Amino acid sequence: MNRYTQCLTLGVTLLLGACGSQPPAPDAHESLNAGLWTQTAAEYAASTTQAYRVAMDNLDRALGDPHWSAALEQQGDFADLPPAVLLDIDQTVLDNSGYNTQLILAGEQHTMERFTAWCEAFAPAIAGVKPFMDHAVARGVTVIYYSARPESLRDCTTRNLQEYALPLADQALLLLNDGTSATRKVQQRSDVAGRYRILLIVGDNLDDFVSGSRDEPAARRSLAKQHTSRWGREWIILPNPIYGHWEASIYGFDRSLSRDERVDRKLQYLSD
Repeated sequence: MNRYTQCLTLGVTLLLGACGSQPPAPDAHESLNAGLWTQTAAEYAASTTQAYRVAMDNLDRALGDPHWSAALEQQGDFADLPPAVLLDIDQTVLDNSGYNTQLILAGEQHTMERFTAWCEAFAPAIAGVKPFMDHAVARGVTVIYYSARPESLRDCTTRNLQEYALPLADQALLLLNDGTSATRKVQQRSDVAGRYRILLIVGDNLDDFVSGSRDEPAARRSLAKQHTSRWGREWIILPNPIYGHWEASIYGFDRSLSRDERVDRKLQYLSD
């Protein structure tokens, strides 16, 4: 390359840089891979189908064992109570990853206003849940939902369940967040346990099964380990890499932090 060509090449390079024609590296949303996995991976659909198949087998075992209960809150003589299963909704019964996709594409963060607007769209049923619920109903087991969704989303949630013919025999079986207690799910489990023998609990968050989920990551792992004998038996957990107490525990459940501050906390928790 002669000196003239070298100068020309250097000049073009500098000009392109000055004009900003070189696009900046894309700012990947921290939920990108998790959202892609949930929406596209065969492994995700296989894992939820597997979980619900285990739940179906365990349901039959539980019906034959009058001493079987999934709720730590279930006390006293419960053998003659009518049987029920207790399920979380988001990422347990309904796949709301489409909402998270919207956030990723727009570079936004979750707000209740955004989720309320999105709730009018129908989230698809999680793979495996419909056959499990049909089996439960056929065996005379009541299906009860309990969710962090606020009461204001009762109508759109009901329509979504009906769209996929998921059982909802009575609105009293759809337990939502009335905003009265930070330990709402503990109280709901206790209330349900007074009226039904809870055969199985199915969820995607530790809080769906046991109190104490709002803690730092090591304590949460320790809590899960304390109940090792229940996982895959009375308790069926589904994968959710997108959000949950596992994520919020990284930044101390401080939702006032900016996105950059949250990402920085996450990076600090990584180990090699």
